Amino acid sequence: MRSHRPRPRPRHAAGARPLGAAAGALVLAAAAALAANGSATAQPAPLDWIKNGDFSGPLARGWNCQGEFVQTDQGVEGRPSGQDYAGCSQTVTVVPGTRYSFSAYMSGPYTFATISDPGTGTGDVILWDNGPNWKSLATTVLIGDNVHQVTVAFHGWYGQDPYRISRVSMIGPMYPDNCPTPTPGTPAPTSTEPCLPRPTTPPSSPGVPLPTPTGG
Repeated sequence: MRSHRPRPRPRHAAGARPLGAAAGALVLAAAAALAANGSATAQPAPLDWIKNGDFSGPLARGWNCQGEFVQTDQGVEGRPSGQDYAGCSQTVTVVPGTRYSFSAYMSGPYTFATISDPGTGTGDVILWDNGPNWKSLATTVLIGDNVHQVTVAFHGWYGQDPYRISRVSMIGPMYPDNCPTPTPGTPAPTSTEPCLPRPTTPPSSPGVPLPTPTGG
């Protein structure tokens, strides 16, 4: 894999991560509360919504996969071929109009973790790397007002060497903050958009240069 051991993968405390129907019910209830109250008061604490995102259970638990994979004590190793890029995905229920922190811990040639278009007109969200060393990547994702589900995925690239991924995380929702009280004597703001917390600035991401697939 590499000459240095990757850092230990974070683990959830018991009961900290929602599973199955309970997770969906909680996020839908949160969406209803936001619609009813129109504010960020008394909203639930952010949670990690990726099922089996630390790969502590069998890969089939939470992930739908195509290609060849090997689970190790460090996560998952995907082995692309000329006909597939060894990818896995799962559908995640989200709260419209909120933000999520999306991160992954990966190594290997042309390794990707993605979120399908969150409905803000910017296209898919992509974290990627192309190197032998383990790297932690993260960004903040804004969910559009009409989006209730996204697809989270990870994969390598056609004909490339095996890649490794140790963690995929999507923590949220983070709700809009209440707008500050205007100072007496100052003009009222003309914008009606909600006041949002300042997101974590993601690193600049150049266009992803992909090698030409091999085979048919």
